[in-house]
Amino acid sequence: MPVQDIDIVAFDLDGTLLNDEKKVSPLDLQTLVQLHRLNILRVVATGRNYYSLLKILPFDFPADYVVFSSGAGIMDWKSKQILYTRLLEKNELKLAVDILIQYQLNFSVHLAIPNNHHILLHAPHPMADDLVNYTNFYKDFVSPFNPNIIPKQATQLIALLNHHVYLFDELQAKMSFAKTILTTSPINHQSMWMEIFHKSVSKANGLQWLCGYLKMEHLVTIGIGNDFNDIDLLNHTHYSFVVSNAPYELKEKYPWVKSNNESGFTEAVASIVKF
Repeated sequence: MPVQDIDIVAFDLDGTLLNDEKKVSPLDLQTLVQLHRLNILRVVATGRNYYSLLKILPFDFPADYVVFSSGAGIMDWKSKQILYTRLLEKNELKLAVDILIQYQLNFSVHLAIPNNHHILLHAPHPMADDLVNYTNFYKDFVSPFNPNIIPKQATQLIALLNHHVYLFDELQAKMSFAKTILTTSPINHQSMWMEIFHKSVSKANGLQWLCGYLKMEHLVTIGIGNDFNDIDLLNHTHYSFVVSNAPYELKEKYPWVKSNNESGFTEAVASIVKF
């Protein structure tokens, strides 16, 4: 395929571009720089929030745009300007909270972008360790959740399903007013989380909005991911890959490349883009 046929490479961070030490390999960094030289846009598509993103990536990281918080926010990486947000409103939050409390699930509420590292924690039930350990990364910004005080807006909720992953479909049906995403815990890499966003939020919709913002039509895109929360993106991009450390169900559905520890990102890009 001629290189000019590719306009955007969109890629996840954790478990995809970042290795298990949360670093980018020298080879993958070189690939990102080469993409810029070829005028191919580099779009990070991550579940990380704004605060976490700025802590994990160097200020001069070689990217052009970032779709963060799974598509709830979009930023121009060079200027660090937030271009777009899509938030849950108070009535939607109240509905979601009531359902999670009814099911006796541990959950967290993440305030509106750019402050979605400020977390309201509801963890009174057994097996809350994974969620508590996650919020410990933001310990200076965590408060107990009070069901009598619902924020006017929030970016998302995270519900800890643990061994009750079978509840996802049932909860998704009850929360038809929101976007629900099943994802693997980034903490213990075993627990299953249910993330709840505004109905229009997804990495794919974020990428689509960005293309409209840039007034670029009929773009040809590559998508690279590693987990269930990347499915929308992978179904949207023209050429889609998962790294070999992705769940088996994803490797059955999408072409797969080497792992995040073996520069699978570069392998995926190089299979389409000829440097």
